[in-house]
Amino acid sequence: MARLPKLLLAATVLVAAVLLSHGTAGASPNGSCVVIDTDVDIDDMMSIPMVVGSRHVAAVVTTEGFTLPGPGASAVSRLLAEPEQRTIPVVVGAGPGRSEAEVAATFGDFVPVFRELMSRLNNFFPTALPPTAPAGDFVHRVLDAIDGCQQVDVLVIGPLTSFVGYSPALRSKIGRVVVQGRSPVGDTELEAVESFNCGFDRSACETAFHQQLSGLNPSFVDVPHTECDLTPNKAGCVGTVYGPTLAMAEALGPAGLPYTLKQIMLNHPQSWALDTWERSGYGGRSLFWDQSAALALIDPTAFRTVGGHLETVLTPADFQRRWVELTNLSATYA
Repeated sequence: MARLPKLLLAATVLVAAVLLSHGTAGASPNGSCVVIDTDVDIDDMMSIPMVVGSRHVAAVVTTEGFTLPGPGASAVSRLLAEPEQRTIPVVVGAGPGRSEAEVAATFGDFVPVFRELMSRLNNFFPTALPPTAPAGDFVHRVLDAIDGCQQVDVLVIGPLTSFVGYSPALRSKIGRVVVQGRSPVGDTELEAVESFNCGFDRSACETAFHQQLSGLNPSFVDVPHTECDLTPNKAGCVGTVYGPTLAMAEALGPAGLPYTLKQIMLNHPQSWALDTWERSGYGGRSLFWDQSAALALIDPTAFRTVGGHLETVLTPADFQRRWVELTNLSATYA
């Protein structure tokens, strides 16, 4: 019995050491945090590690879009489940509740196909992960996650449904808001996949743009488009298109999150790689949509203003190298 206090003391010291080394969910060394709002498409999976390796991510919110919030949360939780790294809260967010039939009729039947694909982490698993059940009000969960943050930047790489729910509660702490896609004003000619985030929940997009983003100086981010966007492997087009390549995935590191992402990407490159464009089937025509928004959050100097949005000033090759560098930093979480 005389040894019990010493054991309790040792356990207390051990727990304290773990908390100090891994931190609490919302704590940040400099008080600056990021909330990532995602609909968990393949380009989202390539973007989240970029931010995790460079900034303190206080929470990831999953919103209905290319995936549903529950399956999306399970996919992100598995993506970020790296040993010896702190746990990043993944919050099941909101959505307009559009039916599969309506989504397919509006955006194409590749969206339901991709939902199934992403629920398996781009075919990383043979069957879909069980969806994460909502754990109380998602606004309160986001507020709990950022409790230790003095300033919060928000990266929106999915529809804005969840954002319009939690944005008012976070407003006093919000620093920057970076949104993938263009302003909902004046871009009606964009293809559906390029305007997907606003088009999926137009009401939420307009609420965010006309009401909640006012005074926050948001940044809308798109990729530079060229006449080669639909023919990246055509003679004269190789290396000119802003999209991901097999060489990028192969350059990721051998451990931690970079290695996990590498396996996810190489397991099914038909969903994203420029190299497989002509035989990609559904959804393989992926450009640096969300990756551009993530880079604009991390390094605004790599962008210029074009009309009402930002586009990178990097060449495609330089962007690809920058992506590898930033993603490899996610071997450890800040």
